[in-house]
Amino acid sequence: MRSYRSVSSVGPSGLLQDLGFLSFTLPQVEILMPTKKPRGGELSLEQELANQALHQRRLRIEHVNSSVKRCRIVKDRIRLWKEGVRDLVMELCCALHNFRVRLNPWLPMI
Repeated sequence: MRSYRSVSSVGPSGLLQDLGFLSFTLPQVEILMPTKKPRGGELSLEQELANQALHQRRLRIEHVNSSVKRCRIVKDRIRLWKEGVRDLVMELCCALHNFRVRLNPWLPMI
């Protein structure tokens, strides 16, 4: 039983958010955040399952981010100030990640 919307579903976008980015919002974007355990209480089974599902998705995203950062240019400070160059660098690094995944596929995305 999954309580989150599938990435391929039609509708508003979802943003996986944690306590570090509480003030970041976008119009027409659903915020998906884990439920915090109340002080002196417990989470219901449904809330625990929803938190676990969010955790699995976030973990997958973190692995993709670390794979993209194998390209050192993404980690280091980019001194290229020309319009669109930084975006192009990120797109190229993401393309290299996708190429690596196609050569050696991971498990299906959650």
